[in-house]
Amino acid sequence: ISFALAAIHPDLFEAGRHVLEFCCNTESHKGHTHEWARKWNSVYTALTVLSNRRSPGHVDSHGRSNYLDALVSLGTAAHPKIFFKELNSSFSYKSGTVLFFSGRGWTHEVGDWGAGERICYASYMRPEIIEAHMSPVTSWGVRV
Repeated sequence: ISFALAAIHPDLFEAGRHVLEFCCNTESHKGHTHEWARKWNSVYTALTVLSNRRSPGHVDSHGRSNYLDALVSLGTAAHPKIFFKELNSSFSYKSGTVLFFSGRGWTHEVGDWGAGERICYASYMRPEIIEAHMSPVTSWGVRV
């Protein structure tokens, strides 16, 4: 997930990497973060695990519009789909799918998926952590 972010939003990747490197330093935060930070394997500053939960239409309250969240879909769910209101479109969200999008910028939802288990790892950046360690990220990622 981190390496994919490096390709599509290098500035956000570098911001997360900078925070992680800082927290891994034995002198950072009076020595309170390095032990756990060294076990953290992502440049994202936060992770939420959802298990067998529907997600009503929402815009995430965290992050910034130009930050990209990463959703990893896992499990045996029969027909999971993610719906984006602004696009009026649903997309297959089967196991192994990884989506990068602005959770703050797009209204999204996951409804009933039929039989099976659905697990989602949602990785995202907390702007207050990024901004406490460096200038805010203002770019929108790679320009095509």
